[in-house]
Amino acid sequence: MKQKIRKGILTYSALLFPLTFFFMSPYVIIMSAANGIINGSALFFGSLLLFSIIGSRLFCGWLCPGGAIQEQAAHSNSKAWNGKWKDKSKYIIWFFWLAFVLFLLISNRPLDVNFFNMFSLDNHIFVIYMIVVTLIYVFALATGKRGMCHSLCWMAPFMIIGEKCADFLHIPRFRLTAENQKCISCGRCNKQCPMSLDVVEMVKTNQMDSNECIDCLECADICPKQVIQFGITQK
Repeated sequence: MKQKIRKGILTYSALLFPLTFFFMSPYVIIMSAANGIINGSALFFGSLLLFSIIGSRLFCGWLCPGGAIQEQAAHSNSKAWNGKWKDKSKYIIWFFWLAFVLFLLISNRPLDVNFFNMFSLDNHIFVIYMIVVTLIYVFALATGKRGMCHSLCWMAPFMIIGEKCADFLHIPRFRLTAENQKCISCGRCNKQCPMSLDVVEMVKTNQMDSNECIDCLECADICPKQVIQFGITQK
């Protein structure tokens, strides 16, 4: 039942993407920063970091329209994305992008806050939207399950940093736990995981925290022995 709800929410999120696209745009935040404006994208990315301190990467698994697009692409290519540096490239992209944004904001003080700066629904925006959606879909088709989440996503590092901050400060956050003695190594969790994680190994070593886990709970729902639990707990 949980997965029906999750996929229903993801589908609705994808339908709303033409409207929410602006608030997730790494380009719009750059253009706004160049004019000394903190816009909706900047505030959204900041809210993701704060939310992840408690909610971990629930946004990725349950709300992200880009994730919804990729899960549709997985019906055509459900192979794991195992490219070299696949999980590291997004950090490189994020670092240089964020450094550039901060440079622009510092260089264009005093700053103003305008949530809807550059927001529009004209033909130009829809063309950009279609290009971005196509790139997300094609990249997932070419690389495998949630390829963009692994390699290109500029939002994931914010949430991973939030998780690390929570653990460092001993703040309880959403996480998976496991009773590894109940595991029968059936491998269903590995096949079901949309991020292609080795969940069996995570369970057996009792290392359920993974930077790439998006808290979708597919592994918990598919497990015949109910080995995997979830909730807000402290590390």
